[in-house]
Amino acid sequence: MERPRLKAHFSTEVLDDAKVFLLAEGQHYLVRGAGSGRVLPYLDGRHTVMDIVQALAGELSPAQAVLAIRRYEAAGHLVEGRPPLTDPVLAFWDAQGVDPAAVVTALERTSFRLFVGAGVDPGPVEALLREHGLRTDPDGDGTVVAVVDDYLDPGLEELNAECLAAGRPWVLVRPAGTVAWLGPLFQPGSTGCWACMSQRIEGNRQVERYLAGKRGDGLPPYHPVRESLQGGAAAVGGLLAAELVRTAATGLPSTLQGKMITVDLRTLTSAEHQLIRLPQCPVCGDPSLIREREPKVTLASRSARHVTDGGYRVELPSATYARLERHISPYLGAVTRLRPWADEDNGVTYSFTAGHNFAMLGDNMDLLRRNLRGQSGGKGRTEIQAKVSALCEAIERYSGVWRGEEPVLKAAHADLEEGLAVHPSDLLLFSDKQYGDRDAWNSDPSHRLHLVPERFRTDLPLDWSRAWSLTADEERLVPAGYAWYGHPDLERHFYCVGDSNGSASGNTLEEAILQGFCEVVERDAVALWWYNRVRRPAFDLDSLKDPYVDTLREFYADMGRSLWLLDLTTDLGVPAFAGVSHRLDHPVQDVIVGFGAHLDPRIAALRTLTEVNQFLPSVRRRDENGETIYHDDDIATLRWWKETTVESDPWLLPDPAQRPRTLADYPVSEGADLAADVETCVARAAACGLEVIAVDQTRPDLELNVARVLVPGMRHFWRRLGPGRLYDVPVALGWRTEPALEEELNPTSVFF
Repeated sequence: MERPRLKAHFSTEVLDDAKVFLLAEGQHYLVRGAGSGRVLPYLDGRHTVMDIVQALAGELSPAQAVLAIRRYEAAGHLVEGRPPLTDPVLAFWDAQGVDPAAVVTALERTSFRLFVGAGVDPGPVEALLREHGLRTDPDGDGTVVAVVDDYLDPGLEELNAECLAAGRPWVLVRPAGTVAWLGPLFQPGSTGCWACMSQRIEGNRQVERYLAGKRGDGLPPYHPVRESLQGGAAAVGGLLAAELVRTAATGLPSTLQGKMITVDLRTLTSAEHQLIRLPQCPVCGDPSLIREREPKVTLASRSARHVTDGGYRVELPSATYARLERHISPYLGAVTRLRPWADEDNGVTYSFTAGHNFAMLGDNMDLLRRNLRGQSGGKGRTEIQAKVSALCEAIERYSGVWRGEEPVLKAAHADLEEGLAVHPSDLLLFSDKQYGDRDAWNSDPSHRLHLVPERFRTDLPLDWSRAWSLTADEERLVPAGYAWYGHPDLERHFYCVGDSNGSASGNTLEEAILQGFCEVVERDAVALWWYNRVRRPAFDLDSLKDPYVDTLREFYADMGRSLWLLDLTTDLGVPAFAGVSHRLDHPVQDVIVGFGAHLDPRIAALRTLTEVNQFLPSVRRRDENGETIYHDDDIATLRWWKETTVESDPWLLPDPAQRPRTLADYPVSEGADLAADVETCVARAAACGLEVIAVDQTRPDLELNVARVLVPGMRHFWRRLGPGRLYDVPVALGWRTEPALEEELNPTSVFF
């Protein structure tokens, strides 16, 4: 080292000639040895080693002087020379471990091109770039800096295409707004592109997208911010300039590469948001990954290593959460948020909610309102299980949204090969009376979950999604408007209401299909019990021999609430339960219910209990008079809580004439092979004359498999009163002596 310089970010304290303390932000060092204090004033990058030796010739021998200098060098505290930078800037780069000389060189050879969005004043950002020594040149070949007031600025589409073609990096910044946006830096070939990002942003702008649809101009939901603070622009511009200098000087990847950082100017907090690369992106990816995906489902043998209330899973919930957490963001996420359902943590009941990103909703104000308030729910006996449950359900819903890139066949049902296409009536199961009364029924706002659609037209060309029959091992076609959320066919022919019945996610496709089938079984069992109002035997919770269950019952009892399970297992032989809890000390009983089904009766019971827990926060709070403060304003839900009692509806109570079921009454599967478990489910359905069909809805940009499982003939627990299992199975199982008449069925519909 010819001209040694002590790094400029150090403050020094010399105790004596042999002890020098170096102090910096978060750093404290001690340099020991004779002459350490004597050489310190000369370590300024202007003196050579020989200069220092000569200057101290009367105090230190040449060997002592050189040895004192080398102590600083060996500890990494010295750098070479002094570039033409101010002391504060020099100290900044020294603290970062960046060679200031490389900074000067990089600034001399690097220029940036500035892209300015419509109506944007780039002045503050451009001034800060210049202040940091960065040159802007409209013909420069360096990184493009795009300053906009909205990341959906129409001009960015062309800039994205240009930079992709040239392999040129570019970075976005939105300095205005109460929350300033910095990044991401797009690196062609390494990160997602602007089109990947805009798909997520558009999906999270539901109101703006609705209004854009009403305008009919075909433009994206562009929403430039109006508020601006000079200090905010300066802060974000300064951070961007410093980052551009650092990457230019070091050649290392930028911190902003594939990442957006937001700075909330109201709370002075920051957050990171991951740019997710879409492998199927039509601009930078391969759209055929979805457009040409084959419908065939091939099951692979996999062992479930995690077997609890979350079902059969191949990995721990913590591992799943770590993999998926990056998809949570209010701006760039497939999931907008994840938070506890209740404010307090009681250590017993865990429930989380996750916000939806629904990219396609159509021009429907009611759907918009419902989706803005909608959320996915997660439950579990542990906090991490509840978080993963909510997160995975939100990704499941996101994956089920129609985006126009899914493989379909357009045809009228009447023109399709017989047996190939599933008729919607076999999935919906509405009665003739329901169709006849639909206008009057649908006009009641309390029936929002139970809308009756139009009769299906077999002569109208519609989209059909490719699916796979696990029963026959051959292709099936299912109505795309039924299989996906927000399909445009429903805007011109409202033949169904989109729902999530049979939709499920998993670490593997086998996990997802098994869980989806169990959900179909659960809702079918609930429908048979609920609408027939049949008495069912209790399930003996003591037989679980589970300390958590004992703690949970004590917890409910301390709140003055009951808790029991009913056995709803049907002809399919898959254990299914209903959980019921009511308030014991008040005429308004706030009855809450939860359901669960699984091949493993223990898992089915625990899922039922944790689903009951999900509803508890909605009825738990009370005012000073002991009246419930409800966490919901839905008409049908409030009516149920306020009016239903176990005395008026004894079918909610265990049947005293029947022996309580215990764990020993059900065969137990251990999840040793998930593919075999799916095959068991398919076989049990086939024995009941039912076909199991799966639609693979897995998206390449998400590390989670999603499937929609359809079993024509099985019943949703929403109000679907057509002929079939709802009437026949209760008689076959001995629940009733004769089939009910439609007008005898429970007038109260399932409220969720």
